[in-house]
Amino acid sequence: MPLGKYYCDYCDKQFQDTPSARKRHLQGLQHQRVRALWYDSLSRPSPFNDLPQSEKPICNSFARTGFCRYGDGCKYFHPKQNLQPSGQAMPGNLIKDGMGMSLANLPPSLMPPPDGGYPPLPFIDWG
Repeated sequence: MPLGKYYCDYCDKQFQDTPSARKRHLQGLQHQRVRALWYDSLSRPSPFNDLPQSEKPICNSFARTGFCRYGDGCKYFHPKQNLQPSGQAMPGNLIKDGMGMSLANLPPSLMPPPDGGYPPLPFIDWG
């Protein structure tokens, strides 16, 4: 029977889900530090929240994947469009909604219909 994978939300790491591996990770210094930082950020207001949006540093996770696990509570800036390293906007509809989703990343079957609706299909007689 194959072993499952354990994903740690605090450390953003994945490893085999065995009792010894999970215990080793949860008792590790890096995990304890990241977990403590996460809970500390919830208990006290961040000085970054008082800065104007343009002065906050850009969230690396949001810039890389278009999603941030902290959402609106993140201390970093989430731009409305993904930017290429050259600073120019990428083509396509990349405006994110509140959940970090983009219509450009959806498969065609989940895309909303076009403004004028779909064109009529030709009639095919199967009989």
